[in-house]
Amino acid sequence: MGGLQVLSGTQLLMGGAVDFFMSYGMDAVNAVTQNIPKVTVAAIFQQDPRCLISHPNPAIKILANLKVKPIYVSASAKTTHWPLLEAKYGFTDNQKRPHNFNLAPFLIGKNSAQQGYITSDPFAIEKQGGF
Repeated sequence: MGGLQVLSGTQLLMGGAVDFFMSYGMDAVNAVTQNIPKVTVAAIFQQDPRCLISHPNPAIKILANLKVKPIYVSASAKTTHWPLLEAKYGFTDNQKRPHNFNLAPFLIGKNSAQQGYITSDPFAIEKQGGF
Protein backbone atom coordinates (compact mmCIF):
# COMPACT_ATOMS: atom_id res chain seq x y z
CA MET A 1 0.00 0.00 0.00
CA GLY A 2 2.82 2.41 0.70
CA GLY A 3 1.49 3.64 4.04
CA LEU A 4 -1.21 5.94 5.28
CA GLN A 5 0.16 9.08 3.66
CA VAL A 6 0.42 7.76 0.09
CA LEU A 7 -2.26 9.74 -1.72
CA SER A 8 -3.23 7.31 -4.44
CA GLY A 9 -2.04 3.86 -5.43
CA THR A 10 -3.93 4.39 -8.68
CA GLN A 11 -1.67 7.36 -9.52
CA LEU A 12 1.41 5.25 -8.79
CA LEU A 13 0.03 2.40 -10.91
CA MET A 14 -0.96 4.53 -13.89
CA GLY A 15 2.37 6.39 -13.71
CA GLY A 16 4.29 3.12 -13.90
CA ALA A 17 5.88 3.46 -10.45
CA VAL A 18 4.28 0.19 -9.27
CA ASP A 19 2.83 -2.87 -10.98
CA PHE A 20 0.38 -3.86 -8.24
CA PHE A 21 -0.98 -2.35 -5.02
CA MET A 22 -3.47 -2.90 -2.20
CA SER A 23 -6.27 -0.41 -1.88
CA TYR A 24 -9.85 0.18 -0.78
CA GLY A 25 -13.05 -0.80 -2.54
CA MET A 26 -13.90 2.86 -3.10
CA ASP A 27 -10.68 3.26 -5.07
CA ALA A 28 -11.89 0.60 -7.52
CA VAL A 29 -15.29 2.32 -7.82
CA ASN A 30 -13.61 5.69 -8.43
CA ALA A 31 -11.45 4.15 -11.18
CA VAL A 32 -14.55 2.87 -12.98
CA THR A 33 -16.33 6.24 -12.76
CA GLN A 34 -13.21 7.98 -14.11
CA ASN A 35 -12.63 5.43 -16.92
CA ILE A 36 -9.20 4.50 -15.52
CA PRO A 37 -8.07 1.24 -17.16
CA LYS A 38 -7.09 -0.88 -14.19
CA VAL A 39 -8.18 -4.28 -12.92
CA THR A 40 -9.27 -5.08 -9.37
CA VAL A 41 -8.03 -8.56 -8.51
CA ALA A 42 -9.88 -9.26 -5.26
CA ALA A 43 -12.28 -7.71 -2.78
CA ILE A 44 -11.27 -9.13 0.58
CA PHE A 45 -13.91 -7.49 2.76
CA GLN A 46 -17.65 -7.54 2.14
CA GLN A 47 -17.76 -4.06 3.69
CA ASP A 48 -15.04 -1.49 4.32
CA PRO A 49 -13.79 -1.88 7.93
CA ARG A 50 -12.74 1.77 8.24
CA CYS A 51 -14.42 3.85 10.89
CA LEU A 52 -14.02 7.15 12.71
CA ILE A 53 -13.21 6.88 16.40
CA SER A 54 -13.68 9.66 18.93
CA HIS A 55 -12.99 10.05 22.61
CA PRO A 56 -15.93 9.27 24.90
CA ASN A 57 -18.06 12.41 24.86
CA PRO A 58 -21.82 12.64 25.52
CA ALA A 59 -22.04 15.55 23.05
CA ILE A 60 -21.00 13.28 20.17
CA LYS A 61 -24.14 11.36 19.29
CA ILE A 62 -23.99 11.33 15.48
CA LEU A 63 -21.31 11.53 12.79
CA ALA A 64 -22.11 15.19 12.04
CA ASN A 65 -21.00 16.12 15.58
CA LEU A 66 -17.41 15.44 14.49
CA LYS A 67 -17.39 18.19 11.86
CA VAL A 68 -15.68 20.63 14.23
CA LYS A 69 -13.07 18.17 15.57
CA PRO A 70 -9.53 17.60 14.30
CA ILE A 71 -9.48 14.17 12.66
CA TYR A 72 -6.40 12.03 11.97
CA VAL A 73 -6.86 10.46 8.51
CA SER A 74 -4.73 8.83 5.85
CA ALA A 75 -3.87 10.59 2.60
CA SER A 76 -6.15 8.16 0.76
CA ALA A 77 -9.11 9.64 2.65
CA LYS A 78 -9.01 12.53 0.18
CA THR A 79 -10.12 10.21 -2.62
CA THR A 80 -12.14 7.65 -0.66
CA HIS A 81 -14.35 8.62 2.28
CA TRP A 82 -13.50 12.31 2.91
CA PRO A 83 -15.51 13.67 -0.07
CA LEU A 84 -18.64 12.03 1.38
CA LEU A 85 -17.95 13.53 4.82
CA GLU A 86 -17.54 16.96 3.21
CA ALA A 87 -20.66 16.73 1.06
CA LYS A 88 -23.02 15.12 3.54
CA TYR A 89 -21.80 16.38 6.93
CA GLY A 90 -19.92 19.62 6.24
CA PHE A 91 -16.44 18.38 7.16
CA THR A 92 -13.55 20.57 5.90
CA ASP A 93 -9.92 20.03 4.94
CA ASN A 94 -8.94 22.21 7.94
CA GLN A 95 -9.96 19.31 10.20
CA LYS A 96 -7.61 16.78 8.62
CA ARG A 97 -4.45 15.78 10.43
CA PRO A 98 -1.95 13.20 9.10
CA HIS A 99 -2.54 9.72 10.52
CA ASN A 100 0.61 7.58 10.69
CA PHE A 101 -0.25 4.29 12.46
CA ASN A 102 0.51 5.92 15.82
CA LEU A 103 -2.30 6.24 18.37
CA ALA A 104 -0.41 8.78 20.54
CA PRO A 105 -1.62 12.00 18.82
CA PHE A 106 -5.23 10.80 19.09
CA LEU A 107 -4.87 9.61 22.69
CA ILE A 108 -3.29 12.92 23.75
CA GLY A 109 -5.72 15.08 21.75
CA LYS A 110 -8.87 14.65 23.85
CA ASN A 111 -10.84 16.77 21.38
CA SER A 112 -9.76 14.74 18.33
CA ALA A 113 -11.02 11.79 16.32
CA GLN A 114 -9.20 9.40 14.02
CA GLN A 115 -9.81 6.96 11.24
CA GLY A 116 -9.33 3.35 12.20
CA TYR A 117 -10.30 -0.22 11.51
CA ILE A 118 -13.30 -1.49 13.43
CA THR A 119 -11.55 -4.86 13.68
CA SER A 120 -8.51 -3.73 15.68
CA ASP A 121 -8.27 -0.06 16.64
CA PRO A 122 -10.97 0.01 19.35
CA PHE A 123 -9.11 -2.83 21.10
CA ALA A 124 -5.75 -1.04 20.84
CA ILE A 125 -7.25 2.24 22.05
CA GLU A 126 -8.90 0.52 25.02
CA LYS A 127 -5.60 -1.20 25.86
CA GLN A 128 -3.37 1.87 25.46
CA GLY A 129 -5.77 4.67 26.36
CA GLY A 130 -7.86 3.00 29.02
CA PHE A 131 -11.23 3.85 27.46
